[in-house]
Amino acid sequence: MDGLWRAFIYACTIHVGSYMTKVFKGYLLIVGSISIVMGLLGMFLPDLGWYPSFADIERGTSLANFIRTMSGVFVASGYILIRFIFSSSKVQLGHVLIYLVAFMLLGKISGLFYEGFHFHDILTSTLGFIALIGLIVVHRHRKNLLNYDL
Repeated sequence: MDGLWRAFIYACTIHVGSYMTKVFKGYLLIVGSISIVMGLLGMFLPDLGWYPSFADIERGTSLANFIRTMSGVFVASGYILIRFIFSSSKVQLGHVLIYLVAFMLLGKISGLFYEGFHFHDILTSTLGFIALIGLIVVHRHRKNLLNYDL
């Protein structure tokens, strides 16, 4: 009887294993989609009161600008997650960093538009743009160093 149970459990884990991959991919797709939608709402809606935790945050404050910046990170994370699910090739670390910084800057620009221009925000936006340009230049330089004659 013990031999039958061992075979039965082994067969069940194989069947469940292939099914669970689809379940996990579906779950990750839902999480990525929600991250993109919530991030876009956080970046582009003028009022942050649509989300209960942000209802007490006043416009024009540095906290509101920070929330818009982090909303860009949520959009980038959701996009990278969905790209990871459907891509058969590896997503390079350089691309991940470029997406994160680019969407963070998009959220920062949205924060500047809605919350106003403050010296700290302009300084961090400038430093962010320099970081984005640096990431793109270094990533292109590394791509050109790859030897395809293997």
